[in-house]
Amino acid sequence: MLSIRMGVLTKMICVDYIAVLKYLSLVLVLSGLISFPTKAAETLTVGQAVETALEHNPDLLAIRQEVEMARGRKVKADLFNQFNPTVNAQVWNRNNPGSGNVTDSQVLVSQEVEVAGQRGLRREEAALNVTRVEAQVKNSERIITKQVKLAFFQVLTLKKRLELRREIEKLNRRIRDASTARLKAGVAPIMESNLAEIRHGLSRKETFVAEAKFKNALLNLRRLLGWELDRSFELVGQLRNSSRSLPLLDLLQIARSQRPDLMAAKEEVERAKVAMDLTRRLVVPNPTFQVFYATETEGPQGTSDMVGGGVSIPIPLFDRKQGELVAQGGELNRGRHQIVVMNRNIEQEVKTAYQAYEAARQSVEVFEAEVLDRIEDNFKFIEISYREGKIGLLQLIVVQDDLITAQLSYVESLGQFRTAEVNLEQAVGGKI
Repeated sequence: MLSIRMGVLTKMICVDYIAVLKYLSLVLVLSGLISFPTKAAETLTVGQAVETALEHNPDLLAIRQEVEMARGRKVKADLFNQFNPTVNAQVWNRNNPGSGNVTDSQVLVSQEVEVAGQRGLRREEAALNVTRVEAQVKNSERIITKQVKLAFFQVLTLKKRLELRREIEKLNRRIRDASTARLKAGVAPIMESNLAEIRHGLSRKETFVAEAKFKNALLNLRRLLGWELDRSFELVGQLRNSSRSLPLLDLLQIARSQRPDLMAAKEEVERAKVAMDLTRRLVVPNPTFQVFYATETEGPQGTSDMVGGGVSIPIPLFDRKQGELVAQGGELNRGRHQIVVMNRNIEQEVKTAYQAYEAARQSVEVFEAEVLDRIEDNFKFIEISYREGKIGLLQLIVVQDDLITAQLSYVESLGQFRTAEVNLEQAVGGKI
């Protein structure tokens, strides 16, 4: 009996000991003394972002189905014959004076046949249509690529702004603390301390605004990538990129040769030409060949069999595809005019994007050559000067505002350069 009680007691002690260990482990984890390995954040470069969007963007996936629809038309055009044969069977009774009721039957097979090269033109038109739709899909991919790159660099820009706002908040916190210390030491009025407190509160508000804009930009990027809106990742990339002057004439020539929307417009003109030729050929009527087999009961003499054939040809007396040819002629001329307009628009887009790119490139170079180093140095000097009492708070605020404006302007210049670079790539139709 004693051994049973000792066993139960031992079991209770073990259970309590395990519970205590679990509790201590939980406390240690929560207090940070024990940490379990966490999964590293997913990284994403701009190239990976573009590849992901081209693979998962739902809008682009829907647009790509138009290629399958065009291929379906081509499959139909490649058929040996557009028309299926027709079989007509008939059975009837009639009264034969010599033998009473008898049964006759007939089977008729007819087949319409395309002539005048209609099948070849139909196949050519369907193939050109597939090429046109594929070019349109590539143009959609070009637009999606631009949107993803712009969103990617917008996130980097807003992240840099957020980091800068946080640094400014830290600086204002240190100035607030220094102002409080000066007030306690009796070397600064209370108004100065209050003003430093206000500056710190305003900088905190700007940090919250910058953080909200950064998070919204992340949501937009996730949407373009086709990802869940709560998926976490870390961008890998720099706003600063090696810039170089580009020859405008070469960019214009590249754009005219590789813009997919221009290629689609040219393919549409070729397709419209073939479609008109096909319509003209359709004016030539297709013959329908017929073969029949019939049986006829002739009374006591038995049954007679009949085999024959024929051909029927519709006469294009009224409908000679006049309306279709007029409409297709309008489509063809519209396509030709659209190519002219598109060439002019492409030239304007490239020139406009080129001017914006050059302006952004030169702006970044000026900042880095003449402004950036001085900004960093002056931020350190004004804080030290204020702490040592060499300048007052009002002087510090004026100088600080100028430095903050300059630093934010540099970040904006980097973002504008990246935006201009992406816009120029889109205008040209590929990497520059």
